[in-house]
Amino acid sequence: MSEAIPRARNLNDPTVQRGKELFYKMGCTSCHRPKWETGDDNYWLPQMMVDKNYTKLPRYAHQTIYPYSDYVQHKLYMKNDVHGSWCRTTPLWGRGLELLNTGAEDRLHDCRARNEKEAILWHMYSKDSHAYYAAKQFYNLPKENRDAVVAFIRAI
Repeated sequence: MSEAIPRARNLNDPTVQRGKELFYKMGCTSCHRPKWETGDDNYWLPQMMVDKNYTKLPRYAHQTIYPYSDYVQHKLYMKNDVHGSWCRTTPLWGRGLELLNTGAEDRLHDCRARNEKEAILWHMYSKDSHAYYAAKQFYNLPKENRDAVVAFIRAI
């Protein structure tokens, strides 16, 4: 059984394509970076773990992945944030399947948003937020384009 990230879906759909274009244009990819290549994957193991009963961990050197994250902590300055407003950029890959697989659509690092639109709008709670500019652009889009951005996020 594979533990792989689910494959992106509906990427050729015109609405998803428009959503992708807007996602990039608004600057969401400064934090939700689309593509990475893994490194050498030369992990170190303590000698006590290297014995005849030890099964080696898989290695994934030089693989291209599409997590839509920079894995960096950014400040969003949200109300009641127990993390001092620091939030690691959540990878977006596979998130569109959450409702189907779990029955929930909780979004953001602390699950305070009920869906993608709320999550994006929380990014502009404060003008000091590192994502304020991109979220404000999303807020100002016509509904049809906001829905396209959400369709793209759900597709990746």
